[in-house]
Amino acid sequence: MNVTPAHSGLGWPDISSRIISRSVSLDVHDHLDMHILEAFPSGTDPTATSFPLILLLHGFPELAYSWRKIIVPLADAHSGYHVVAPDLRGFGRTKPRAYVENPRQVQYDDPLAPFHILAVAEDVRSLVRALGYTSVAMFVGHDFGSPLAGHCVIAHPDMYKSVVFMSAPFTGVDRPPSLVDQSTDGKATTPGKPTASPVATVASALAALDPPRRHYTAYFCTPGANSDMLAGDEAGLYEFLRGYIYMKGGKWIGNTTHPLPSASASSLPSIDELANDLAILPEYYVMPLHEDMKSIVLRQAREYLLTRPKEDELECAIYATEYYRTGFQGGLNYYRCALSPPPPERAEQILQLAGRRVHIPAAFIAGARDWGVYQTPGAERKMREIVYGARRGEGGMDPEDFVLIEGAGHWLQQEAPEEVVTELVRFLGKVKTR
Repeated sequence: MNVTPAHSGLGWPDISSRIISRSVSLDVHDHLDMHILEAFPSGTDPTATSFPLILLLHGFPELAYSWRKIIVPLADAHSGYHVVAPDLRGFGRTKPRAYVENPRQVQYDDPLAPFHILAVAEDVRSLVRALGYTSVAMFVGHDFGSPLAGHCVIAHPDMYKSVVFMSAPFTGVDRPPSLVDQSTDGKATTPGKPTASPVATVASALAALDPPRRHYTAYFCTPGANSDMLAGDEAGLYEFLRGYIYMKGGKWIGNTTHPLPSASASSLPSIDELANDLAILPEYYVMPLHEDMKSIVLRQAREYLLTRPKEDELECAIYATEYYRTGFQGGLNYYRCALSPPPPERAEQILQLAGRRVHIPAAFIAGARDWGVYQTPGAERKMREIVYGARRGEGGMDPEDFVLIEGAGHWLQQEAPEEVVTELVRFLGKVKTR
């Protein structure tokens, strides 16, 4: 096994010398070489697989590096764990072998099927097997990694022993939008029928607002989103990422989070009501219709970017270097798949999984100043409802396993790593006693 200490092999700051960087060849259709960061308990053999596996999935625009502050503490928890954080397909140093000669390996016109959430779930299952395991003791997903983890545990429930959703509530496997019956009563959805994505449902209503708006995921699906964010040189990309991370963090004044009104409504909101609800969100979620994400961030975070020492955001330099090399399109394709009809070969699988509940112990952790908890009205309630078995046979998520960390925003494993480790270790101890 080729292992390289991450701090010397990659030259990345703020990372323990105990963290190993390597690539793992996966037995998938395009022979994916998945880059991982990993750690073992202190003083143990780094080639062993005798320790239970913890798997950490990042979101967008992040990398395995986003977990650097909690990998080692988790490895040393209880009797010890093998902790692994991969760069997911389309991110960082993970790539199909066919793309070796082209660092910006993913283009807008490439096939979307490999980025469908169930295809990436198969990447994850292949990684577990390639690491020499048949099960995962604790599975943690942040941001887009949260619904990915949810799809994994529903599609392959025997492989995962517990799951933690972070920042983005997991609301289950939805039927493909192409199979949704259209509402004829002016409501966002028709009771008793499959539900469409709120983004697709309210796009026209958002565009009709004054000023006109669009949802950020709709923007991420446009052909120009990747080039917008990459425009300019690496220094410009660094400034954009500094501002983006700041605005979604716990220190930005705009993150005075609260449930949207329709989340507690006794009846389904109309499409116009839902659009007005979403318009409450900051512009990095519901954007001016004719403005791109980079210009929004640079405009709203201007004072911060001019006055805050750059040394305070070392991770932004790593993200800027990696994304300048690869581009954002791989990560953007996850959003495109979420808002597009599924590949024909996935439709039947989704129909079989739709409506299934999570039958393993589950927890939710987020920053108390993270709008991601509330950006989809009703998502928090639905997540609690689909989790089954966490309360020893009763439906619903155990209240003590729904945790909001005070002062933290969207990037909580980087903003509040000690608190995140405390909650994950507590949850692990609880799972071990079942």
